[in-house]
Amino acid sequence: GPLSISLTALGSIEPGRQLTRSGAKPGDLLVVSGTVGGAARALDLLQAGQAAIGQDLLDRPQPRVKLGQALVAYANACIDISDGLLADLGHVLKASGCGAQIEIDKLPYAESLAELEGSARWNYQLSGGDDYELLFTLPPHHKALLATWSQQLEIRLTIIGEIEEGEGVRCISPDGSIYDP
Repeated sequence: GPLSISLTALGSIEPGRQLTRSGAKPGDLLVVSGTVGGAARALDLLQAGQAAIGQDLLDRPQPRVKLGQALVAYANACIDISDGLLADLGHVLKASGCGAQIEIDKLPYAESLAELEGSARWNYQLSGGDDYELLFTLPPHHKALLATWSQQLEIRLTIIGEIEEGEGVRCISPDGSIYDP
């Protein structure tokens, strides 16, 4: 349209209190907040002229600020999922110099994806963007904190895989085979 608005926010953070992409280590748990794929599914439904279950995921994503604050000093790496889980995980892996394995049957999905099965659901979850959930790596000895944070912050936290040596992402399907999205 004829109107364009840009916003730039600047700030500062106390040294050592930032979450970065570059700290993931082999053996770390790969964890995601909330659900993934719902915003992309809502957009596809709207563009097809259909009612979109979960349109609020697209229109009003909830920033996970309190979770991010809780993760400081515990998470080795963190990123928000804006470009899709695989794309944003790729940024973490590149910055950290490691690879990852995702168990796709563990990916948490939004209500709008419940009717879809297999690759139809997995593609939204792995490649759909605009979820703005947090994807983070956590040393296994901090695993018990996930239940505490989930309860305190009233947010779903799901372990979806693990950081590994090497490069790239291996998506493991429920039958144990490699899934290529």
